[in-house]
Amino acid sequence: MFRTPYYNKSLALFLLNMCELAYVQYQQNGLVSVPEGFTLVTEFQATTYGRTGLFGFILESEESVIVAFRGTQSDVDWMADADYSQSYYPYTVNGGLVHNGFLSVYESCRDFLLDVYKKLSPNKTLYITGHSLGAALATLHAADVATNQLFRNVVMYNFASPRVGDPTFAARYHQLVPNSIRFVNTTDVVAKVPPIMIYGPKAKKAWYYCHVEYEVSFTVQGGSLKANHFLDTYKRGIKKLSNSVFK
Repeated sequence: MFRTPYYNKSLALFLLNMCELAYVQYQQNGLVSVPEGFTLVTEFQATTYGRTGLFGFILESEESVIVAFRGTQSDVDWMADADYSQSYYPYTVNGGLVHNGFLSVYESCRDFLLDVYKKLSPNKTLYITGHSLGAALATLHAADVATNQLFRNVVMYNFASPRVGDPTFAARYHQLVPNSIRFVNTTDVVAKVPPIMIYGPKAKKAWYYCHVEYEVSFTVQGGSLKANHFLDTYKRGIKKLSNSVFK
């Protein structure tokens, strides 16, 4: 029986701010501010359809490590989002099938991230976070790190995540990363894609998608479909949540 994940409202807001910082990092071509009590371990890049750019950073404090992934920012990022065909998730046994576009981006930065972790204390808690495309990357990364046991404790909080893989992947992920929460605005269409079943006419086959556990949801109108996905809208929604959402 799976245990209820660790939930902390203040932590959720803090990690959402880290997602925002990952966007700022990309827009300013480098991280310009680090939260008090943390030091910058490294920035990292990923490659999308041949274009390489900043995709996030790793921070460290005396007790924890944070890795944050940014979301979609360029035309090639949108191309990765749209590549809904599936590939086998190769980093754990019985990993199922996952979104090919998300996996291709993750594979381009995986070795670098894991090499960095080898230089850090495994006794620290690793917090993994991301928004939108970054949320999908955070999910793939969390299952990978948990499989390879690089840290004693792994906590994944993501925001506005699309579906990442099939039911087999979702079940395996749930086994590996019980301390995992997807924060979802119910008015955000990104959290509803890819659909549960999608048919690829070129491949002449269907692919199936399923969200990973656990979901914490709220309903906030940002004023448009686009705004319902914004970080500020998610910040408003999380602030409305109670301090305890699991019974």
